[in-house]
Amino acid sequence: MTDDTTCSIRGRVRTASRPLALVALVLLAGTVPALATGQSTPTISIEAGSVAAGETTTVPVVLTSAPDGLAGYQLELAVDDPAVARFGNASYPDRFALTTDPVVSSDGGTITLEAADLDGQIAPGASDVVLATVSLTGVDGGETQVTVASNQVDADGGGAVEPATEPAALAVSPGATTETVAAVTEVSSPASERTAESAGTASAAEDGSAGGDQSTTGANGPLPIALAIAALAAVAALAARRTQQQ
Repeated sequence: MTDDTTCSIRGRVRTASRPLALVALVLLAGTVPALATGQSTPTISIEAGSVAAGETTTVPVVLTSAPDGLAGYQLELAVDDPAVARFGNASYPDRFALTTDPVVSSDGGTITLEAADLDGQIAPGASDVVLATVSLTGVDGGETQVTVASNQVDADGGGAVEPATEPAALAVSPGATTETVAAVTEVSSPASERTAESAGTASAAEDGSAGGDQSTTGANGPLPIALAIAALAAVAALAARRTQQQ
């Protein structure tokens, strides 16, 4: 094979390889944006709903996606109006090997949560990760917002994650106890008054009968006035007779 023939073959190979390289670049360029758009922004959402006054509901706190995994987090949740609802307590999923006891403010308006995934249970690409489940107790009828007041979320390797946050509305309906207290009070008050009157009448009757017994006869009670006067007269007459006999 001559040198001219060899050069000609090499030229054809190089020429044929260029379209393949261009096709690969085009395919790669089209794939990267698709991957980027497929990864949703991590968001912390609170799935609140409704509860009656005087009752308690449990609310999950969810991280919608963890593209780089999850090493740990610290959150502070807040209720806009503690007069409508307040936090009670919280629990963590078993996948978190290290947790901190929830801290609830004195008025029940905030709760602080903290946990770490030491065993790598939450891998990169995980979605709908339940961070904790908090309890909310209805206080009075109305509606209030449950929000993420502050957060610190770390991915595997220590990289910071800045998730978006979504507040949730919690509706509190008046409890059955609240609605019926007035009605029960109105119904029971006249009956109570009648009972008191009956009791007073019975007490007066008993006192009257007892007084009657004491004013008439009784082995241990005082004698009637007429009998007392007669007894005194008899004693005086007896004394006079004894004086005369002496």
